[in-house]
Amino acid sequence: MTANNVFGFSFYAIYDNQLQSRYKDIFGKVEATIFNREDLMGAAWDSVWTNTRHAVELFGGRNTSFHFPVNNSNIVTDPFVRSRLIETLKRSEELGIPHVVIHANQLYLLEECKHQNLKELRSRFLDCLQEVIYQAGSNVVVCLENLPPIGNLYDDADPVFLFTEDFQEIDIQNVGITWDICHYFNTVYTMHYASNDPVFRDMLPSYQPCDYMDFTRIINKIKHWHFSAFDQMANPFTETICREGVLPVESCVEESMYQKALRLIYEDAVKSNKAIIFEIAEKDYTHRYYVLQMLEWAQKVVKEHSFL
Repeated sequence: MTANNVFGFSFYAIYDNQLQSRYKDIFGKVEATIFNREDLMGAAWDSVWTNTRHAVELFGGRNTSFHFPVNNSNIVTDPFVRSRLIETLKRSEELGIPHVVIHANQLYLLEECKHQNLKELRSRFLDCLQEVIYQAGSNVVVCLENLPPIGNLYDDADPVFLFTEDFQEIDIQNVGITWDICHYFNTVYTMHYASNDPVFRDMLPSYQPCDYMDFTRIINKIKHWHFSAFDQMANPFTETICREGVLPVESCVEESMYQKALRLIYEDAVKSNKAIIFEIAEKDYTHRYYVLQMLEWAQKVVKEHSFL
């Protein structure tokens, strides 16, 4: 592992066998991830923190991040979830973890999204988050993650934070951004498609022209990176499912765009010791293959441009 190894991987924190000690000599960063509200309860919750503590022992607190659940975990409407986020911030500070990643979790079916006031949803969520941070009393940075405009199964959306403009006016202490390249490339690809299809465009929760490298406008607010690719756009009209966590060579977006993005974010990450977490799908997470392919691809890209 080199001194400037900002590349990392994620593991499902309820399982101890997804975090193998041999990876500390390959990756410089790690992210403990949980997916469901059920992961916040009982024995699962105990396992989450046992395994997160182990990640800190292997990689160090500064090189570890924590990803709060993404399914059925709305802090605005669910007091239990809200209390667990407060606890997460306190525990993370005790372990020296600098960043906790969250989704807005303002999830609606696509046909419901058109009836929502996104600005109001965003404001209500941020007010709640600010109160959570105040109650936690920690200095951990909560990183809001950008999401795609349509869920992978083409039936729903979490449409509050999609575009760079959705983040520009956020000015809350200890709130930053986790920028997910897979999600944003999905967003841009979808918007480009929608620009030529009025019916599809009208179905979207929101529409806005954008381009792949727009995230550089808010790079000073980005504290943490997620990197992977998606294979194809989710589309309810064609019943096309989107698969995330693939390698750039498998994407409908040109590989060269991922290369360009990686060069930009790698330079930023090395400069400020930010993590670039590879969220890569595997057939067997106890014997990883594709994330190692992702690492090899990334190292080749940055080496070709004299970063390594």
